[in-house]
Amino acid sequence: MGAAEKLEELLSLDRVRQTTGMGTTFIYGEIKAGRFPRSIRIGRRALWIQSEVQGWVRQQIALNRPAQVDG
Repeated sequence: MGAAEKLEELLSLDRVRQTTGMGTTFIYGEIKAGRFPRSIRIGRRALWIQSEVQGWVRQQIALNRPAQVDG
């Protein structure tokens, strides 16, 4: 399997909560509002794609930290 075919890691709700620091109600509310990555269903489980959750975290950091200006 080449680098382009690397499998994505899938996260359980517990891992998503640990990664984001947010609770279940917040996460599902943000999904409903279209502001958080949707889960995928595998069997009965709801799982999140790790890179999408990490992207959301990076976006939150960028939104909550003002850009630094050199000078």
